Amino acid sequence: MSVKILMPSLSPTMTEGNLTKWLVKEGDLIKAGDVIAEIETDKATMEVETVDEGVVEKLLFKEGAQSIPVNSTIAILSSDKNHKEENKNPHDQLKNNEDTSISDDNIVQKSSLKENKQNMDSSLDENLITMRQAIRDAMAEEMRKNESVFIMGEEVGEYQGAYKVTQGLLEEFGPKRVFDTPISEQGFTGLAVGSAFKGLRPIVEFMTFNFSM
Repeated sequence: MSVKILMPSLSPTMTEGNLTKWLVKEGDLIKAGDVIAEIETDKATMEVETVDEGVVEKLLFKEGAQSIPVNSTIAILSSDKNHKEENKNPHDQLKNNEDTSISDDNIVQKSSLKENKQNMDSSLDENLITMRQAIRDAMAEEMRKNESVFIMGEEVGEYQGAYKVTQGLLEEFGPKRVFDTPISEQGFTGLAVGSAFKGLRPIVEFMTFNFSM
């Protein structure tokens, strides 16, 4: 089955974007959360993640394509993972065959590595996450530990922050700790400074870095 990857809307005012760079190529196997492209908006250049997994079947736009409308199909993803095996490079197959002829020393080394890994703390989370997810999880962790921590900024609530960096926080912590402010950077920056003087711990979200200058 084929899945369409669309030009995302990265801000409420975005109607089109420029495809700056592909970070995958046709035939690549990708999973949910992988960064696949860099998209340029009128405000910033951001990395775009996929929410599906499968094999990149077709890239519909070349790097540097301009003014692609939001929700236009930019790539086709095949959910049939066998497609990857069919297109495997012969050199990769040869390398895999060579890897099967390993020496006794390598067997001993791999056995030792396996034992060491089993001795590691099994509670450690080894899953890879994106920077956006890491920031979001770090904020949520602090908010759970300390009730004086709160988030404010442009569209951090209902819209879930620029590029969804506050996704799910409004539902978990409520509108008193995750709330939108007017589009006035000087205003809510001053509010954050005052809150800090009163013993609170504000997290201020700026949509893009140039807004904080």
